[in-house]
Amino acid sequence: MNKVRMMLLVVMLGVGIAPYSSVFSQVNLPKNDASTQALVALCKDLNDVDAQNFCFGFGEGVYQSYLANRNPQLKPNICLSSESGTREAILQAFLTWNQSHSQFNQERAAKTLIRFFSEQYRCR
Repeated sequence: MNKVRMMLLVVMLGVGIAPYSSVFSQVNLPKNDASTQALVALCKDLNDVDAQNFCFGFGEGVYQSYLANRNPQLKPNICLSSESGTREAILQAFLTWNQSHSQFNQERAAKTLIRFFSEQYRCR
């Protein structure tokens, strides 16, 4: 009987919370916009902690995807290390780099980040 009550409680809580789930979503972002321009607009707001954390996670995800998918037989062309700077410093470097490379603003953000990493953190 306790399992049934617990399951009922979980369902009721889920139903009760569901209408409020949109309160926590980022409604100020264009839907389905994976462009560099959208990422830069989000990441440049240093006072928005959630946006900053998203940007850190997105950049880390792009880099980890590069590492997972690169051919191990070839020399890597992106080398990030602890000496590359903090994630805040790397994000600021990307935002600065983007100002002089705005021709990539309509491209997918992940593609532009790989271009940035390849240019700024090239293996030696």
